[in-house]
Amino acid sequence: MKDAARTLQRRVLEHIRTAQLWDEGQSVLVAVSGGVDSTVLLHLLHRTQGAHGGRLRVVTVDHGLREASSVEADGVVKLSEALGLSCDRVRLELAPGPNLAERARDARRSVLLGFQTDRIATGHHEGDQAETVLYHLLRGSGMRGLKGMQAQSGAWVRPLLREPRAVLEAWARSEGIDWVEDPSNANSQRGRIREILPVLDELHGGANRALARSSRLLAREDEYLSSHVDEAWGAVAIDGGLDRAALMALHPAIQLRLLRRLIGDVRVRADPLEVVVAGALMHSGQLDLGYGYCLVCRDGVLGVKKP
Repeated sequence: MKDAARTLQRRVLEHIRTAQLWDEGQSVLVAVSGGVDSTVLLHLLHRTQGAHGGRLRVVTVDHGLREASSVEADGVVKLSEALGLSCDRVRLELAPGPNLAERARDARRSVLLGFQTDRIATGHHEGDQAETVLYHLLRGSGMRGLKGMQAQSGAWVRPLLREPRAVLEAWARSEGIDWVEDPSNANSQRGRIREILPVLDELHGGANRALARSSRLLAREDEYLSSHVDEAWGAVAIDGGLDRAALMALHPAIQLRLLRRLIGDVRVRADPLEVVVAGALMHSGQLDLGYGYCLVCRDGVLGVKKP
């Protein structure tokens, strides 16, 4: 870990360049919570700014769910000022209740996307990628879920995605950098999944790295399949829907992706879509997708009925 920590700065800079996470002169909003991953990311990007050329700006989101969160946000502001960087501090007022972790994540993403910037850099690391893959596996996700996070996805960039958390901690200690731990992480669903990873590591050494590698392989295959979906869409799209007979002539994997595209951003399970691939709604009828949405077949054309 010490050897890997010594070369961390060089590896991260090479990753930014080879993956072309941003161009020189583009604005990069660095999301910092005060945890080890985002704190290390901020220091690394600040130290290598002359080489990667991004214009750095910091934002910290105080979820307001713990008394200490305000103090932690103060710490991020002070660190940013010490580095000579501007820092925006945003406080959320989330109501207690179910799905709090998911609602907090969605609210945080919404805040970050509200800033005028070219890129949003987060401190997600290899362990986060492994947790994401396991999370989607437990949900029964397909390739799109199991490919996990990407180094770049739209405005989002993740320069530390291939680095283990242990390396980040070792680098922070060697540089005398302090960070805070969020105790609420352990009680979240992701936190419980994190508890499983050491057990998997005992069964098969390097579980985090293996899961992260699988996600990269699946991402390439997903990109390949997506290119075929683009071709197939033009052949089956009709009257704002999909030609049912033409759809059935395609490979089931392509059918599922075309149905996903037809539905759009609605989060539905794969189960009803697999029923369609198996032969349901051949001529007429409708299928409940949840959230008030239905997949409808009329005159041999599949469409979506919205709430």
